[in-house]
Amino acid sequence: MWINDKPMTTASETHSYTLWFFGLPDVYFLEDYCPAGTTLTVGENTFTLSNLNADQAGLLGVIRSLLNLGCKPISLL
Repeated sequence: MWINDKPMTTASETHSYTLWFFGLPDVYFLEDYCPAGTTLTVGENTFTLSNLNADQAGLLGVIRSLLNLGCKPISLL
């Protein structure tokens, strides 16, 4: 579908995201909740999930899981 000569995006389209959070994820978080190819970089009290390829529902699921673990979002790109 096209709107104003631009393709219409849908919720099921996959995009690559980078998420930066305060806190630390569970040891098995990357393996249990993130799609293959996602990179976890851990800092002192923060971590970054990059190359997270997901649709809107998948992204929301990852964010909700992190919030349930007590992690606080800093940046979502």
